[in-house]
Amino acid sequence: MRALKPKQVWATVIAVSLGWLFSAVDIILLILFQEEIAADLNLEIQTVRVAIGVGLLGSAFGGLFFAQLGDRWGRVRALATSIVIYSVATGLMAFADSQLQLFTLRFLAGIGTGAEWSIGFALLSEVWREQSRGRVGGLVAAMFNIGTFVAIGLFQSPLGWRGSFGVMVLPTLFAITLRRWIPESRVWLSFQEAKSKGELPAELSIEANRSPLRAAFTGRSKWLTLRLTLLFILMNLGFYSFSTVFINFLKAEASSGGLGLDKSGQLPFQLTLNLASLLSVILAGALSDFWGRRKAALAFCVIGAVGFYYLNAQLTEQGLKSLNTSPLSITPLNITEALMIPFALCCVGFGINGVMGIFAPELFPTHLRSTCPGVSQNVGKGIGGMIGPPLAGALVISHGYPMVLGLPGWLFLLIGLIVLSFPEVGGRSLYEFEEGEENALGRVKPSTDSTGAPSHTSQEEREPPSLQGDAEDEIG
Repeated sequence: MRALKPKQVWATVIAVSLGWLFSAVDIILLILFQEEIAADLNLEIQTVRVAIGVGLLGSAFGGLFFAQLGDRWGRVRALATSIVIYSVATGLMAFADSQLQLFTLRFLAGIGTGAEWSIGFALLSEVWREQSRGRVGGLVAAMFNIGTFVAIGLFQSPLGWRGSFGVMVLPTLFAITLRRWIPESRVWLSFQEAKSKGELPAELSIEANRSPLRAAFTGRSKWLTLRLTLLFILMNLGFYSFSTVFINFLKAEASSGGLGLDKSGQLPFQLTLNLASLLSVILAGALSDFWGRRKAALAFCVIGAVGFYYLNAQLTEQGLKSLNTSPLSITPLNITEALMIPFALCCVGFGINGVMGIFAPELFPTHLRSTCPGVSQNVGKGIGGMIGPPLAGALVISHGYPMVLGLPGWLFLLIGLIVLSFPEVGGRSLYEFEEGEENALGRVKPSTDSTGAPSHTSQEEREPPSLQGDAEDEIG
């Protein structure tokens, strides 16, 4: 099979990056424009917030049913389809004039964004060289933060909410170009060829002929899929509860337990959220190449736990007294100085996303590399994203902001324990069908070098005979 040229590899990376960037714009635009949409459609603001949840449900549906297309149709075709779905649905938001249309379009857009994440990272993991796969994975994951800045730019532009959503139909043209110029994954093609020729091991052949969704929950990958789903539930529960409550905490009056900051007072925290997340995601991906996926993910879990403990301590009565002031006399300047470091550490903890984007597809065999991560990430986002904000809001009423803003620290500790239960598969060759699938299922751990990072033995040493000669396709 002819090797990919370097420009084809880079074109694939750019395509996956833009797909993830566009999906971020789609998600963030609704959050930013919720008040304008509510006023224009004559809806309650809470109704628009429910529409955000409807999008998360669509994302879960996309993970359950559409992520399978990446394993059935091929990575490139499925990725292009997911981009078309969410870009057309988002573009049609410009013409929405009722609650039903709003909910329907958000659900459809959620399907597209839900499928895009797992398909895109499966493709990325299969075309980039294994020794630096984590670094490029972190860079691609950071495109979500870049997409947030793009959405903010549209929000500040004179286009208004309808014009901003209308612009999002343009990624459809990108999807057409994607199908024409981006080559299909050589790993996926090699697997399909081996499957058609009957060259797969018997047990793997039986599993590969099942529907991907059924194989994810009844085959050898079942417990791995369930553990990964639990991890993403906890990650999204922590992120959505923290981000929602902290925003309310900044705005709420001091008499309600908040800080009562105006827009200028909130700005340092908004900038910290985006910049700390952006840099930590890139750093986490890079470190995972040197430390291994598990160690890097665990390190960021520890940072997040420490950050939330520190934030909780600063928000308690004793912590506020250390500022030589009372809660009712806090000024934007001294509270910003007191909370910025713990807040930054909290945001750095979420850099674990820079590891999981590439770690998740490495855990699974070729015929489930899109399905299992897609199911886990999107079901986790649907459950955690739907439960987090209302649960955190109820706890604020009963227990106050300090306690609730400290809870994600405990979630980070649980996430770390789950990470430790995964096999260290970072840097493995994704051409491996027998030995590699055993590694992915946790039966054999890859050897490590003296630093603890996965060793990179030669392709010839690890490839099955039926695939010798195709290793040059996996370049980057």
